[in-house]
Amino acid sequence: MTKSSPPNQPTNKQTNQPTNQPTKASTGSARDLTRPLTLAVFLLTLLLYVTTLAQYPLWGDPTEFTFVAHVLGIAHPPGYAFMTLVHKLFQTIIPVGTVAWRSHLVSGLVGAGIVTALFTTVRVLLTHTAARVGYELRPNLSLMGALLTAVVISTGANFWQHAIHANPHLITAGFLALNLCLLTLWGVEQERKRGGEEERAGRFSYSLALLLTFSLSTGLGVVHHPLTAFAFPAYALFILWMRPGIWREWRVWLGMLGMAGVGLALFLYYPWRSAAHTAVGPQSMNTLNGFLDHVLARGLAESLPYFSLAEMPLRQLTYLSILFQQYAFLMLVLALVGLGGIWSLKATRPFALLYTLAFLTTYGFVISLRAQDIMAYLLGPNLVVGVLAGLGLWVTAVWLDSRPGITVPFVSLVLGALLLLPIFYAPETYRLVSLREYNAAQAYSDAVFTQFAGRGEGVTLLNNWEAFTPLEYARLVENRWPDEADVRPVLVSAAEPWLPSVFNTLPGGPVFLNSYRPEIVAAGFRLRARAGGFEEVVEPGESSLPAELTAVGGSEGVGQGIELVGYEVVDTAVTGDFVPLTLALRLPVTTTAYYAPVLQIGPISYPFTTDSHLITPLWQPNEIIVERFDFALPHDLAPGVYPVTLRLHNLSQNADAGINLTLPTLRVTEAQNDWLITTAGLLANYRQRVGLRSASVWQGVRRHGAGWDTPLEARRNDVLNILLTWEVLDYPEESYTVFLHLIDEANRPWLSLDYTPLGGSAPTHLWFPKWLPGQRYVDPYRMVIPADLPAGTYFIEVGLYEMTSQRRLHMHDRAGNLVGDRFILGQVNVGE
Repeated sequence: MTKSSPPNQPTNKQTNQPTNQPTKASTGSARDLTRPLTLAVFLLTLLLYVTTLAQYPLWGDPTEFTFVAHVLGIAHPPGYAFMTLVHKLFQTIIPVGTVAWRSHLVSGLVGAGIVTALFTTVRVLLTHTAARVGYELRPNLSLMGALLTAVVISTGANFWQHAIHANPHLITAGFLALNLCLLTLWGVEQERKRGGEEERAGRFSYSLALLLTFSLSTGLGVVHHPLTAFAFPAYALFILWMRPGIWREWRVWLGMLGMAGVGLALFLYYPWRSAAHTAVGPQSMNTLNGFLDHVLARGLAESLPYFSLAEMPLRQLTYLSILFQQYAFLMLVLALVGLGGIWSLKATRPFALLYTLAFLTTYGFVISLRAQDIMAYLLGPNLVVGVLAGLGLWVTAVWLDSRPGITVPFVSLVLGALLLLPIFYAPETYRLVSLREYNAAQAYSDAVFTQFAGRGEGVTLLNNWEAFTPLEYARLVENRWPDEADVRPVLVSAAEPWLPSVFNTLPGGPVFLNSYRPEIVAAGFRLRARAGGFEEVVEPGESSLPAELTAVGGSEGVGQGIELVGYEVVDTAVTGDFVPLTLALRLPVTTTAYYAPVLQIGPISYPFTTDSHLITPLWQPNEIIVERFDFALPHDLAPGVYPVTLRLHNLSQNADAGINLTLPTLRVTEAQNDWLITTAGLLANYRQRVGLRSASVWQGVRRHGAGWDTPLEARRNDVLNILLTWEVLDYPEESYTVFLHLIDEANRPWLSLDYTPLGGSAPTHLWFPKWLPGQRYVDPYRMVIPADLPAGTYFIEVGLYEMTSQRRLHMHDRAGNLVGDRFILGQVNVGE
């Protein structure tokens, strides 16, 4: 796009005046709307976030940040001093709500502030650009572009999720948004000055104030998180482009350095609080090495970077998949249009450099990481995409207006439709992302206080970090702690992992875990499923029946070689529920046979596998094994009352074990979901939570769809690029790990690619359910055939398992029956 020559310059179709001379009415109208509309953007965005805000402590980091701020401690690396003090301020001055809610509210305010800052960025840049190049088509067009930026950012699921719970990554993105806004305002001032506009009183001081505020922001940002520094090259080049002689203005840059130093002075918080021996955080940050270890997160250096250059093309697919969770396809097209538009105009090229380079430097670092919360690290780069979409709306309007025969009403219709598109999806996103009712962490904390109360058993309860944080919140914020005569919660850490923790605490009394841990079973202990979701550690040979189980009397539970002695099952559920079931089983004598239960719910059969269960050949005679066999109900199951029966199957002989026990009936009601769940056309349905929509293997340019008939021929060191498309059926109840294995005909894995989906970029559950019903994710993998792999026949299998328990998610057929726990993509023949 180039500026038209004066004789052919475009005209405003409403006034028939040259568009590089905005009418008085146009200019005044835009000015009149600016302040109230800016305030409205902030308040409406804040309303969205406050009404969906988390009300309770969450698992893990959000609650850590809450109680760290409450006691003025030091959070995990890099420390988050700025966030800690801001949270403490809001916890102190907000007179209503719990301490947890006040900390969540900080994110709501920051999110609304980001949206408002970027609204201002686009509005100011477009208003100035329109006046410079003569493309002011009609009143308030610049405001429409700014409004689109505000709407697509504020209503995008990824950004919205981070604006309703306490987290540092939104603040990191906030510093980027603030800096881009300040530099855009400053850059426009420089353009006005160069353009010879008449200087109004105080303009120089205003320009200097913008630079000094920007400098303070950069200092505070570095204290908050080192990621904010990756945009510094973009800032520096932009400032030098707009004001090349600034390096000679020593008073200006000395003032900028001084203000940055004021922000960096917040680093002093660490040695101060470390020397004070605060209740939370390291005690060594008053030493140089201790300080640098923490603020530079040296312990996480193995993730910086992780992915090789060969893997980078697939990582771009990962980013696109994440980007689509924030923006509709049409908005991404507008962003590309906006990017091309601002690079094509001479007046906006410095701003194009600022936005593009800020995106690339931050994105280039983040996309190479292997971490659990890459989606959060990408919040900043994604904001730039939202800015470009708003600019793209303006560019589109300019192009439409320049077409012969295009009328003003038609232009208005197109722009209005583009603006309304993200608003159309906002109500659905509102229902899906809301955390108002999410109380899993609070429920766990309450269960710890009530489950063991008054028993005097002296239980030691071992917890992972996520489960321990709501208990720490109770201790540090609410001044509550269980009576240690009943239960003593203990954090399991890297310094003392699960197995040593069990060995060190078991002699002192009963030991419970917050969840199933396979390494404890592998060490020879038994884990018994107990009420409240806890797991009890016992020695082999334990023959007692937990009191909460319903005993099976007489000969009802006696079969051929195995006995069912007790159970616990609910009698009501809703469609799509993941229903708890606990069984107590016993062998009268040692066996070499493998047994597994088969549950029948009306017409639906659940033949469980032995995965992540103690196999029967390892049981001791007469010991009672208590394990969970939870099951998921189909989403399309008709409401009603269903008979429930339980059988035991001898897998070794493929024969029934002679037990056919009738359990209490299950009343199923229809789930009150606001989204449509369909499982039609899925390759695999994992636990009614995640569907495998499609899968393909690329060998060079050759594509092989899942279930290929002819074996894929490969050689050692060949590269197979595998693309999996996941569809979210319902909220995941915990974090799942994808497993992608190359196995032989004996089911032995020769190559394992197991990790959080999308290379760590998109966890299914992190503090709360991150995957939302209806979303789709393209999950790429790069499988290199090992150089030492023996020639032969192999298969590629794919599935999901729970991250902590490592229990695989069972697959369901169209009718809801269990059909195993893995999907075979196809056969691979590896030659010499």
